Amino acid sequence: MKTFSEFITEARRMRILRTAHYTSASNKENILRSGFRDSPSTGTYHPDERKDIVYTTPSSRVGSDYHPHSRVNLKLINPKVTSTDSPRDFGKNIKNWMKSSSIEDINSKKGKPTSAPDQAKSAFKQGAKVVRVPNAHGGFTPREGQPQGSYIMMDKETANKSIDRNPQPTVRAKGKKRRTKIRTK
Repeated sequence: MKTFSEFITEARRMRILRTAHYTSASNKENILRSGFRDSPSTGTYHPDERKDIVYTTPSSRVGSDYHPHSRVNLKLINPKVTSTDSPRDFGKNIKNWMKSSSIEDINSKKGKPTSAPDQAKSAFKQGAKVVRVPNAHGGFTPREGQPQGSYIMMDKETANKSIDRNPQPTVRAKGKKRRTKIRTK
C-alpha cells in the first residue's frame, strides 16, 4: 500500500501523451469495438509497406483536415518516443551535404543525411513502438494552406493498448468563441 506522498511523487513523474487517430465515423465505431486492424493502404511514411502502423497526431488542426468529427483518442502513459528529423530539416541537411562534400563522396553517397521515412523505418526495425515525425507536412517547400504539425506513428499493438474509450470532455466557457489561427488567446 502506498502512502499519499508516495502516490503524489509517482504522479509527478508520470508523463502522458495524448494523441488522436482521425478516421470516418464507421471506422471509429469499428476501432472502438474491436481495435485497430491492418491498414488496407500505405501512406507516405509507411516503413517497408508495413500495414500495422497507426498514424496519429496531437494537433487537432492537422487531424481535422481528414475527418473533423471522428477521432479515436489515444492516451500513452510514460511513452518512449523516438523522433526523426522533419522533412524540412532533411532538405536543409541535403543542401549542406551537397555544398560541403566532394564529388567522390556525393557519388558514393558517403555521409548522406537520412530522410524522415528512412529514419522511421530504421527505428521500427530496431524495436521502437512510437515514432514522431515533426512538422511532417512541412516538406522542402510547404504548400499554402497545408497544416503544420507532427505525426506520431505507432505499431498496432501499442495503439490498441492505448485507446482512450472514455476521454475527458473538452470544457469551454459559455459564450466564448473557439480559438482559431486568427483569434488566439
